[in-house]
Amino acid sequence: MQNVGDVAQQLDTNAPLGRLTSLARALADETRLRLLVLLTHYAEPLCVCHLVEQVPVGQPTVSHHLRILREAGLVTVERRGTWAYYAATPLAQNVLRQLSHLLADPATVS
Repeated sequence: MQNVGDVAQQLDTNAPLGRLTSLARALADETRLRLLVLLTHYAEPLCVCHLVEQVPVGQPTVSHHLRILREAGLVTVERRGTWAYYAATPLAQNVLRQLSHLLADPATVS
């Protein structure tokens, strides 16, 4: 059996825990998850003005949620005039696909 101190040291040096924490926090909010799912269903970036219509919060809150998703590497943003257009990253698509797979069949986790 490994020493707890040895395992803790390996975690500090070998695992991207900060990145994982950022992803987990970004995915832990229902509104952010809803926005991310919407974005993964479109090949083209969506205007923030269209995303606001799909969630029960205002534009400033949607922008805040999109910033958190962007900082986690789950969405990209492109400015077009006064509007911001968001798109899901390949990471977001993969994370959502894997989570859906785990929820559908938890027995497949090895």
